[in-house]
Amino acid sequence: MKNIKTITSLFFVIITTLTSFSQNSYKDGTIMVRYEGKNIELKSDTNTSIITATLTDVISKQELHNKSEASRDCFKFLNVPSGRIFDAKIKVYNGKDTLISVKRIASISTSTGSIKVYFNHPVEASVAQSQVAINLADHLDDTLVNYINRCHNKLDIAIYNSYSPSASTGIAGAINAAFTRGVAVRVIYDGSTTSQMIPLLNSGIPRIASPIADGTNQFGIMHNKFVLFDANDMDSSLPLVWTGSTNWTSTQIDGPDKNSVIIVQDQSLALAYTIEFEEMWGSNTMMPNLTNSKFGYQKTNNTPHTFIIGGKTVENYFSPSDSANARIISSINSASTDINIATMVETRTDIKNALLGRYNSGISNINVLLDNQNPSGNQISNLQAGLAPNHALSYNLSGIMHHKFMVVDNFNSTSDPIVLVGSHNWSTSAETKNDENILIVHDANIANQYYQAFIYLYQQMNGTLGNLRYSNPDNQFVIFPNPTSYELHIESKETQNLDNATIYIHDCIGKTIATYSFQNLQNKSIPVGELQNGIYFVTITNENLNSSFKFIKI
Repeated sequence: MKNIKTITSLFFVIITTLTSFSQNSYKDGTIMVRYEGKNIELKSDTNTSIITATLTDVISKQELHNKSEASRDCFKFLNVPSGRIFDAKIKVYNGKDTLISVKRIASISTSTGSIKVYFNHPVEASVAQSQVAINLADHLDDTLVNYINRCHNKLDIAIYNSYSPSASTGIAGAINAAFTRGVAVRVIYDGSTTSQMIPLLNSGIPRIASPIADGTNQFGIMHNKFVLFDANDMDSSLPLVWTGSTNWTSTQIDGPDKNSVIIVQDQSLALAYTIEFEEMWGSNTMMPNLTNSKFGYQKTNNTPHTFIIGGKTVENYFSPSDSANARIISSINSASTDINIATMVETRTDIKNALLGRYNSGISNINVLLDNQNPSGNQISNLQAGLAPNHALSYNLSGIMHHKFMVVDNFNSTSDPIVLVGSHNWSTSAETKNDENILIVHDANIANQYYQAFIYLYQQMNGTLGNLRYSNPDNQFVIFPNPTSYELHIESKETQNLDNATIYIHDCIGKTIATYSFQNLQNKSIPVGELQNGIYFVTITNENLNSSFKFIKI
């Protein structure tokens, strides 16, 4: 029998497995982009070979020449500057034709890669896997003010709707104070919305309103809510991106509307958002250029979409140029075990079909929460008819359930847990006309923080959670139901080496709170009804095995 030291060490291995994923490559069409420290490798698939490849810095326009040609299908660039964005011009041969493509690539930053998430409503901490999500209640604006007060050199703001109590207090007061102390401030706001904050800004702050649809030009709304702090600063620890679903109005920040923000400290991502900002701004100077300014359908797909941030893969897309709706569908289709959605509207038939397709293919734990104040075109009735009973709900309590997020595979650390979040409503207007943004974060910890927010709102509506039946990480056992209220069933996938086994249940800090011994472990059940709600970790040991998994008690 393994000693307690071995079991404790195994527990911390479980924790590490559940909370960290090392990701350093991604595929863009036929090209694999791989990062090795400061080197970037471009590798073609088996059907093509790379003839030439160049990297050109998007900002400085300088071409990198420090490359090594490793093989006919691989180009490697050495000592690539950190935290930059490059145009990769790649010439490939497919056996018949020579093709040239230009891809935008971000180099890895030396930034901290810190990602912070804040909500303006309670969360369900009992389902926290490693980090309890933070409810700032009515202090989201105070947090934004603190970030503005720490801004050093440059502040770019794209906000749909905004309010401030005065020109000297609140968000407007912080922006004006930043401008006064020499920060370069630029502001884009929606031209069709009465933003009470905008007239309170110092008259010297340059600003531009998005165009309004007319009989000729069918513009949507400038629906972004992002802020860029010190994006171009030489100190890579300063650039920040603030984004999410929260408009700067009292009901959106203080409630009763339900919202979140996500803050990412990464220079490459901040520069990508800067490219988007300046496409709407019309220039890279302090003054907007109305002739070159592009909004909505005028914009082009001109930013990188994949970033390695703090060892995590983070994707970034803008609407309507980057096919964000397709990214929602591909995220749905990536699910292995569970999908949890909290979004104000879902009017798209193709998204509804993707969800029902995953459900009919065996992903039974799909849970959807939509707001009930926007019923026109919503797919709620079709989802209710196609999913399991009580798994697609309308949020009908006070305020607007204003979130736009989806958590995929929260329960499955052996998969690729993700959260998709941003300003993008799941509607045709967002896909084809509005200026929007989304992030897809591939990280179990960040995804789980959004799951905590989801569960709080979902349980307010008495939603039913599906019970998962899934294999543990080493594929030796099947565990179900998960989450569970009373019993946890453990099925072995093999009949050998199961004698004299012990099951240990650990709490979230590694303390062993229950032990069960079996002469043979073939298909056993253990009681969990007396446990408090929350995340628990299990180790199964005998002379021949060390197996582990987690479960949620509800």
